[in-house]
Amino acid sequence: METNGSRGNEGYAAFRAALLDGRLAPGATLTQDELCAVLGMTLSPLRETLTLLQADGLVTVRHRAGIAVLNPDVAFIRRNFQFRTMIEREALPRFCDVVDEDWLKETIDAHQDALAGVSARESAPALEQRLRALDWTFHSAIVAVLRNSMISETHYLLQENLKLARVLNQDMAAPSKVAEALGEHCVILDRLVKRDANGALDALEAHFRAAIHRAFGG
Repeated sequence: METNGSRGNEGYAAFRAALLDGRLAPGATLTQDELCAVLGMTLSPLRETLTLLQADGLVTVRHRAGIAVLNPDVAFIRRNFQFRTMIEREALPRFCDVVDEDWLKETIDAHQDALAGVSARESAPALEQRLRALDWTFHSAIVAVLRNSMISETHYLLQENLKLARVLNQDMAAPSKVAEALGEHCVILDRLVKRDANGALDALEAHFRAAIHRAFGG
């Protein structure tokens, strides 16, 4: 995965932004000129961008047939969840040993506040942004304990892919499903407070199983 190059490539970032804001439709097929127009770039830098997008599975370049844009399907979501689970299972026992008490308190408070926002039907855009940031911070903190930039970069990409899938599949981001995910985080946090590494691992795996189930319309 070309994660370091991907994060520093303007065209790559523009592609993801265009998918998120609806300028690119999942599953669409475009010519190079059409994609250049959407991304605001010329053909020469587009070639480098396409190499990175193909490496990360976001497009398929078909000779004489155009550039097919990813449509996050069941297989895409499953692959990303499985890889992310492997990384976090490796990191969580170490995280349990060193996690700071203040971080735990702040994170638990943030989750409780977010759950209150879901219950109170807080304004959707503001709540969605807050929930994404909370999920990102929670999972990234676990992986950061490994102190491995390659793993962190790959984990970043996996989280970006799953964020993209959530945005393009509004059912995945329904308030009831968000509340379920936050509740699962709280179980993991409770085990971390107790320094119960095995219990935290069990809760993490249960969280990912439930997340995959929600993603597939469960």
